[in-house]
Amino acid sequence: MSESLEAACGQFEQVILGQMLRTAGIARHQEPISRDDDDHNDDERGDDSSDSASSEDAFSQLITQSLAGAIERAGGIGLKSSLAAALEGRKP
Repeated sequence: MSESLEAACGQFEQVILGQMLRTAGIARHQEPISRDDDDHNDDERGDDSSDSASSEDAFSQLITQSLAGAIERAGGIGLKSSLAAALEGRKP
């Protein structure tokens, strides 16, 4: 198997793994409910909530991508080798 084909198939596996992890809810951040928050509605919290949400989303994406990369480097789910074999015209 050529190195470039192997690398491309590995990257594809990482993308698929990342999507699977996002769908499964890995790296979703849930804030604990505190009694102080019950007395305030969302309008009183200010405009910082959108900045906080986008930074949490970026952090969640980073965690998901890192985890997908680590899974692929550890052997993955076999998609890389199966895809490479199919593209080379041999049996997986």
